[in-house]
Amino acid sequence: MKIENDIPVPVSTRSRKYPFMDMQVGESIWFDEKVNGRAYRSALSTGTRHGLKFIARPENNGIRVWRSE
Repeated sequence: MKIENDIPVPVSTRSRKYPFMDMQVGESIWFDEKVNGRAYRSALSTGTRHGLKFIARPENNGIRVWRSE
């Protein structure tokens, strides 16, 4: 095997269901009760993988997720 340097990592082509990566600090998204648990877990997972921080609170039979850092 040959070890190589300076090979760029390909850009992900994975489609994202929720726009957490597009959010700026202070922005929020409201989710209805049908997806609130999945959306919150997705926000936490995205934050862990990319060094972002999200906060979620229940609101009007759903959940609101804010980007905090």
